[in-house]
Amino acid sequence: MPLVPVTADLRDAVLALAPRPDQEVFSGRAARTLPAAEADPVRHPVAVVDDNGVPLGFFTLDETGGDVLLRGFFVDQRHQRQGRARGALAELPGHVRARFPSAPAVVLTVNVRNPGAYAVYLAAGFADTGELYLGGPAGPQHVLRLEL
Repeated sequence: MPLVPVTADLRDAVLALAPRPDQEVFSGRAARTLPAAEADPVRHPVAVVDDNGVPLGFFTLDETGGDVLLRGFFVDQRHQRQGRARGALAELPGHVRARFPSAPAVVLTVNVRNPGAYAVYLAAGFADTGELYLGGPAGPQHVLRLEL
């Protein structure tokens, strides 16, 4: 799945994307997370698009530290269970290396109550650090790391 920066021509379509309602607590929806990313110079909004350039998913990359943080990743509810998340995560290392060549790793947190996402991240090559992030609004989160 191609990953592209969210540009003005994609913005409205990205804003319409959302995970299933039961998943919003974990990732948010683009209508909330995209404006927050646009207002923060260290966050970079990224669309997951199909081969025709139609947005199917969304996330932000946060370059606040040495590692790049993956935040708010989701595939729109209409496009789930089709391998799109796995496809996007397969493209992620190359995308991050191209945009942030000095970054040693991609780091994310995934809620302990979200085993489906946890399994997808592990299958994509992320490793559980064994740490839990306890500051999330939806409860404890596993800290995962993908070495670049």
